[in-house]
Amino acid sequence: MTQTETQTKPKKKKIKQHYNKKEVLMGYLFASPWILGFLLLQTFPLFYSLYLSFTNATTTSMTVSFRGLDNYKAILGDPLFWNSVANTLKFVLLSVPLNLLFALYLALLLHAKVPGRKLFRALYYIPTLVTIVAVVFLWKQLLGSTGVINQLLGVFGIEGPDWFHDYTWATPGLAIMGMWSVGGTVVIFLSSLTDVPTELYEAVSVDGGNVFTKFFHVTLPAISPILFYNLLTATIAAFQIFVQPMLMTGGEYNTNYLGYNIYTTAFTVGRQGYASAVSWLMLVIVGILVILIQLARKKWAFYND
Repeated sequence: MTQTETQTKPKKKKIKQHYNKKEVLMGYLFASPWILGFLLLQTFPLFYSLYLSFTNATTTSMTVSFRGLDNYKAILGDPLFWNSVANTLKFVLLSVPLNLLFALYLALLLHAKVPGRKLFRALYYIPTLVTIVAVVFLWKQLLGSTGVINQLLGVFGIEGPDWFHDYTWATPGLAIMGMWSVGGTVVIFLSSLTDVPTELYEAVSVDGGNVFTKFFHVTLPAISPILFYNLLTATIAAFQIFVQPMLMTGGEYNTNYLGYNIYTTAFTVGRQGYASAVSWLMLVIVGILVILIQLARKKWAFYND
């Protein structure tokens, strides 16, 4: 390039963005309730619990002293903590695949072009709006020792278990109970199914492919990013289970999951510092699982980048 060409080359002008200070101020003003709520109700409790995890805070004493890592050391040597971790992992490994498969199955059914499918979509979402107390009452009628499910099993000569009062069946019972609230997951799957190009299904049909070929070679790869998202959120939600075991089993029968363990330690036993440390260790466990899922994502989740 010659010197003349260099001199005649137009220079890029920097575009300055001018902001209306009044509009910016009004924006912050409208967002201030959310910002204050986030700081006071989420950020402050989060860091305060981190502080408590290094202290001997209890509900019976106003004196709080710094203990360093003593709580964490005690937890790692506590059999009750490891029992809670094992029971929680069992629930997660059973509940997450069960709920995802059931939600995907419902989404495929509701995606089919049948009369009244909009009505059915609304009906399947309604259970997510029902309060947990009503859901607990319903499932006690379904899975109780003399519930509807056991009565149906009795017709075939099968003696059903006392689902929520049995060491073997309490966790499967709670996992089945969780299938009641998959409506939100179904809606997300439905939105991804509508984005799958119909041309791909037509191409498979031309090549002689059947329903299973279409599902495993077209549908599943196309919705894999959404499947990954639902897997991630379902795993995090499963670790947070608390209300169901508290109301259905009272934390007995191998259902003393981490959430229930934290609650009883903090408010029944009164060891808030110890419970805060358990909650942060729970966060570490969930974080490790999320990282593992993220690493595995590259092998089965396909993005159109």
